[in-house]
Amino acid sequence: MNTVFRTSMMCLFLLVSIQITNAQSVKLNRIEPSNWWIGMENTKLQLLVYGENISTTKPIIQYEGVTLNSITKLESANYLFLNLTIDKTAKEGVFDIYFYTDSGEKLIFNYELKQKKKRNNSSKSIDASDVMYLITPDRFSNGDPSNDSTDDTIEKANRKNPDGRHGGDIKGIIDHLDYLEELGITTLWLNPFLENDQPAYSYHGYGISDFYKTDSRFGTNDDYKNLVGLCHKRGMKVVMDQVFNHCGSGHWWMQDLPSKDWVNQWDTYTQSSFTNAVVSDPYQSKIDSDLHLKGWFDTNLPDLNLDNPYLATYLIQNSIWWIAYANIDGIRMDTHPYPNNKEVMANWIKSVETEYPNFYTVAETAMGDKVASYVYWNNGTLNRDGYVSNIKSLSDYALYYSLLKVFGQEEDIYDLYETLSSDYLYDTPFNNKIFNGNHDVPRLFTELGKSKEKVKLSMSFIFTTRGIPQIYYGDELLFDSPKPDGKLRMDVPGGWKNDNRNAFTKIGRTKEENELYNYISTLLQWRKSAIEIHKGNLKHYKPLGNIYVYFRTFKEESTMIIINNSDENIHNYKLERFHESLEGYSHGKDIITGQSISSLEAIDLQANTAVIIKLKK
Repeated sequence: MNTVFRTSMMCLFLLVSIQITNAQSVKLNRIEPSNWWIGMENTKLQLLVYGENISTTKPIIQYEGVTLNSITKLESANYLFLNLTIDKTAKEGVFDIYFYTDSGEKLIFNYELKQKKKRNNSSKSIDASDVMYLITPDRFSNGDPSNDSTDDTIEKANRKNPDGRHGGDIKGIIDHLDYLEELGITTLWLNPFLENDQPAYSYHGYGISDFYKTDSRFGTNDDYKNLVGLCHKRGMKVVMDQVFNHCGSGHWWMQDLPSKDWVNQWDTYTQSSFTNAVVSDPYQSKIDSDLHLKGWFDTNLPDLNLDNPYLATYLIQNSIWWIAYANIDGIRMDTHPYPNNKEVMANWIKSVETEYPNFYTVAETAMGDKVASYVYWNNGTLNRDGYVSNIKSLSDYALYYSLLKVFGQEEDIYDLYETLSSDYLYDTPFNNKIFNGNHDVPRLFTELGKSKEKVKLSMSFIFTTRGIPQIYYGDELLFDSPKPDGKLRMDVPGGWKNDNRNAFTKIGRTKEENELYNYISTLLQWRKSAIEIHKGNLKHYKPLGNIYVYFRTFKEESTMIIINNSDENIHNYKLERFHESLEGYSHGKDIITGQSISSLEAIDLQANTAVIIKLKK
């Protein structure tokens, strides 16, 4: 090939390349978050922009009080990250973000700034005066059958499949707020309701495919916002379940990652070792740490890489967006010890509290039955490695496993006493979320040997000891199922139009279901005004004969709790041993029966029964 020909061909190739470049299709598919608020303490805002070849454009913003500080391109040509400052002087309104192409064309996105609203419950966070009720939305009630299967999601409803979609939705929850209020619930917590566009096993909510969109089979963002508003009108609060550790394999970005390090990737599929202890282990090896923190939760749950600063900012902003948008009262963070950058998790809590002081966040920390395993996350001081978690409320699995031993495995109730005596290791044990069941464990009734009496004991305990109690939907109805998850997360009878009975009503419940429902309701309705339970000290006495006695006291208000975990009826149980806590009180009222107790010298105890006495002078 001669020089002239070679030069001509190179010029032709360059010309074709330029023409192809100029002819590139440019599209703008989405900007997240799609709106923001003025009045935020943090004036910085990162926008994720996605669309075909959007990185080839030049973004322009001209709006008073809004400054485009920098533009970041990652590996995919289809992403831009715009770093803005929303000045304190910025006003509410809609402005245009222009994206100019090389050919001079422009794409336009109308971006809205809204005024940050004061929170309805800003003066009162979720605390020990509350009782949470956890719902798996797909299994609670089908209020709108028309959205059981939707065009924009893959998996369709099949109620016969225990691992499939059953049709429960936000409307179904709204329809039964009376049921929850009558039970005495003050706070609603839903398993994630965001879109899970997976081909199968998508009902549980933890495989999120869009962090800004309610799953259409549950409803819309406005439906969720409406649920929160209706709860607030009833004096109830709402906790949102969020996930930073992983997303669903059906997430829209999985087909076109902004960068290879957006998720933790391995040569072959590698599952997490699920070894939470490695995070605080001073002798940890890198391979153990990587397996736990970077391994995937499941084949359909890619592990997000929080070392990527753009992803970390994206997730934190998403939390704040949902608080501002829906006015939620708390966030439960799923798998808190699993994300591979614990500093991001600490910064998440700090960022939320900066915008919303007193906002409630609780970390899921499932780390076994030893209190020491949890202290790394809530000790109030620097850990030995210099880490401060900022967590003020833990999911108290240590107390849960102790509860199972005592009430389910017939061990002496001393184990509860001993577990609580380790509270000195925590910084804020009275903020711990305590529970006797959730969506990840076999049903309470099943775990407690199908004993209604033991279920009552567990309810009496978590409603009167320290901490913020939470129960799982259906446990008040003696739901009975071991694993697998699809079966224990069963439908509530009456939540579907053609069900044979309606357990949401007294007439539709069995005698035993009504007995437990009424027992819990009696306790919780009293608990709403029992300030000694909300704010009081806890004083307990070493259990003798499988009987545990403790007191909750705040100023002049005091309640005595006696849990007889034995199979024996005890006549004339002497109370003189508890003189220091009874001093100044002469009589009382049995909260469960409503009967007056004229003497505090002795009391009759029924086998496997709790006595809760409101003390009076």
